Amino acid sequence: MPRPLITGDPLETIEGRWILRILLRLKNGEHRFSDLKSALPRISSNVLTERIRALESAGLVERHFLPPPAASQVYALTSLGAELGPALEAIEKWQSIAREHGCQGLRED
Repeated sequence: MPRPLITGDPLETIEGRWILRILLRLKNGEHRFSDLKSALPRISSNVLTERIRALESAGLVERHFLPPPAASQVYALTSLGAELGPALEAIEKWQSIAREHGCQGLRED
């Protein structure tokens, strides 16, 4: 695997809109692009592609090609990305608790 292209603070690799949502999806296993797009309906295809490429460049996500008849590519966390597992699980737990308390998230204007 090529070395990640992290040039600054490693936390910068998980900042930004959609990054955590993509990582949370991939935490549970590999997904096709279309599966990620369906799971995140408000993200545009262009932005999803951009975020996945950034995560690949950072060494957190890798692309695999499935053999025929599927003949498709899937995305999965790398070993470095999988190290985020406990943090992602904590975020999921917090998300569940926040929803129970009526937190709806922030609205963008």
